[in-house]
Amino acid sequence: MREYLWFACGVTVSAILFAALLFNNFWKRSAGRLASEDRADKDAAVHNGTAAGGPALDTDTAPDEKRTAASSSGYDYEVFLSFRGPDTRVGITNFLYTSLVDKGIRTYRDDKDLPCGQVVGPELLKAIHQSKISIPIFSKGYATSRWCLEELAHIVKCKKTRGQIIIPIFYDVTPSEVRLRTGVYVEALSLHETGKRYSEETIREWKAALEEAANIKGYDLQSMRNRGEGEFAKQVVQDVLVALKTRYLVVSDCVVGIDHHVDEFMQMMGTQIQETRIVGIYGMGGVGKTTLAKFIYNQLSPDFENCCFLSNIRETSELYGVERVQNQLLSGVLRQNWLIIENSSEGSRMIEERISSKKVLLLLDDVDNEIQLNALMGKRDWFGEGSKLIITTRNRDLLNDHEVDYTHDLTCMNLDQSMQLFSRHAFKRESPLDEYVTLSKKAVDIAGGLPLALEVIGSLLSRTNKERWDDKLKAFKKTPREVQRKLKVSYDALDDRQKHIFLDIGCLFIGWDVDTVIHAWDEDKYSPRETIEFLQHLSLIKIEKDKKLEMHDHLRDLAREITRQECKRRDANQRRVWDHKEAFELLKTRETKGKVEAICLEFDHRKQYHFTYGDFYRLPGLTFLHVDSLNLHEPVIGDFRAQWRLYWHNMPSEAAQALIPGRRSGLLPKLRWLSWHNYPLKFDFTEFSLINLAFLDLSRSKLKESWDGWSRIKMAKNLKVLNLTGCKHLKKTPDLSANVKLERLILEKCSFLEEIDGSIGQLRHLVLLNLNFCKKLRHLPKQLCDMESLELLIHETSIEEMPEC
Repeated sequence: MREYLWFACGVTVSAILFAALLFNNFWKRSAGRLASEDRADKDAAVHNGTAAGGPALDTDTAPDEKRTAASSSGYDYEVFLSFRGPDTRVGITNFLYTSLVDKGIRTYRDDKDLPCGQVVGPELLKAIHQSKISIPIFSKGYATSRWCLEELAHIVKCKKTRGQIIIPIFYDVTPSEVRLRTGVYVEALSLHETGKRYSEETIREWKAALEEAANIKGYDLQSMRNRGEGEFAKQVVQDVLVALKTRYLVVSDCVVGIDHHVDEFMQMMGTQIQETRIVGIYGMGGVGKTTLAKFIYNQLSPDFENCCFLSNIRETSELYGVERVQNQLLSGVLRQNWLIIENSSEGSRMIEERISSKKVLLLLDDVDNEIQLNALMGKRDWFGEGSKLIITTRNRDLLNDHEVDYTHDLTCMNLDQSMQLFSRHAFKRESPLDEYVTLSKKAVDIAGGLPLALEVIGSLLSRTNKERWDDKLKAFKKTPREVQRKLKVSYDALDDRQKHIFLDIGCLFIGWDVDTVIHAWDEDKYSPRETIEFLQHLSLIKIEKDKKLEMHDHLRDLAREITRQECKRRDANQRRVWDHKEAFELLKTRETKGKVEAICLEFDHRKQYHFTYGDFYRLPGLTFLHVDSLNLHEPVIGDFRAQWRLYWHNMPSEAAQALIPGRRSGLLPKLRWLSWHNYPLKFDFTEFSLINLAFLDLSRSKLKESWDGWSRIKMAKNLKVLNLTGCKHLKKTPDLSANVKLERLILEKCSFLEEIDGSIGQLRHLVLLNLNFCKKLRHLPKQLCDMESLELLIHETSIEEMPEC
């Protein structure tokens, strides 16, 4: 915002003429700004994926594609400061800006970031649009500035369309004055009206923006007179950090037609509603339930100190039990790591006792059965008065059986919305190119209004020549209208290596760190980094900002169905067996299973498992073995391990010869990935062939420095990742000098670790050393000094200084 000061001129003719010239130039510039601003608002909308007609609904997964560069994430700034320069620039605004920047928060302040010579209006509006949080600083002169009011109107617009957080500061005015009840703001708006320089619609928009911003809970400095501006700025920064970390949920720019949905919910549970509200959103997978819920959550979050987003409840509960989700809820609201919950009844009791006095904002994403709802929100009085709960589910009946105040059936898009969303993915614009209109109509018709299908087919066709569109669309149309069949067109467009990695991710690697998973495939054969980037471009996978691999439920189901159908066509065993029950049955069969490449095992302490070496010997093609006993509590694990053995009997003679003591090192010769949590020390590690092993995870095992297996691990010359998370008996790391290709060493939560062996200095390819929560570790070896490319994580350790180099 820029203020123009007019000084009185002399009464000479020359002075009057000079003043007239200045006045004429001012009006030209102002008119140019207005016109430029109007154009920029529309252009910025197209450029940033926000249509003039309002933003819109995308798929259930928010593609936070979370690249490290700020601009590629859709947000150039984290905070935008709106203020009137003469009032606060050198005071509170400067304190606040400096404090935010010192904390590493990307902050926009117009006089700091606006390049010289650029038009102010469009640049400011773009900066607002590209910010996560806006902080308007209301001073006495704020409403006299047309630029301040324009900024505020756009800020409120972004709150509605992008879920932007607004944190108002009432500097030397009260919220009542900003609401136009009395005082200088009423006078300022009256002057704007009587001047007749702005339309009635513009004035109404400014008034509505002032009232909405004033109704948001913020900071009233009039009631904090004993607090200095510097001290106050520090408090605001802390609250901004909390909001950025725990409250704001990133949503896609590619959303269409969401405004009226959000407004409907805000009428039911907005700031004007003081009572507890529970609302539910239901609909088929891929229709945009999570996206809508995130927008509502972001609108409400500034008014809540206790916010919690529980994602993928269905999948988390299936994999780890609903107790894991209960733990996440308690940890999220109470902001502390919670103890292990033994059973869901105990977890429910803890939630009721610990949270019933707190006003919370809670988003329960993808709930699919009554057990989950009963465990997480059994009764309304489990949460403090004024709490707001949002539930997304595919099962409408779940909402009918609970105390839900309002339910919303989210259906597929109409033709106009579908065309707009399809065009954004296929053409990176709001509508199709003229020569593609007919083909685009065909694509939209085939997609059937499902946002997920529109996103996937749009991304697919964006890389296809026009001449091939008709063939692609005909192939797409021939398949049944079920979502999996539609999405299979994208799968069929992949080459063999892309298909292989897509199926591996869908069956095995959802939720894994992409930098770790990359080592599951042979670089020369599969080019995994390039392939994963290609799959991401086609919207077949997502990479979250924490680098976790994610895939939409329908795409995951598609990958697993394709894997099942492959084995039926070949009349052979599945290549990938992710279901542990099926894996146990597979191991029991006596024939050789040469086509099986991956199996996942999960032990249940209520059963006893007896395997022969021959059971694994009959899996010569196995490259991936994941054994999970994390669901067993420590006392049970001890009893269970005492019972569990791999028995060596009933084997073919050649197998027995291969596995006799001293010669039994050929088990699973193609193994690249071995993940064995709570590894049983009595099992002889020498049985496995480690020639091709690239990933080894022995998390939460009772390993010590004296373990015989360390010498065997030296044979893993191709090892890239070693994960020893939670190995609490380990006091010193082993000699790893033989594992010269090691890139990632993870020792997180090795709580009794006291020493890092000096051999680590010989690992010239090491790029990550994770020592987080190794609380007894006080010193690091000097050998780390020469490892310039190493990322060192030492949060919550006793390390006070780095070694002298």
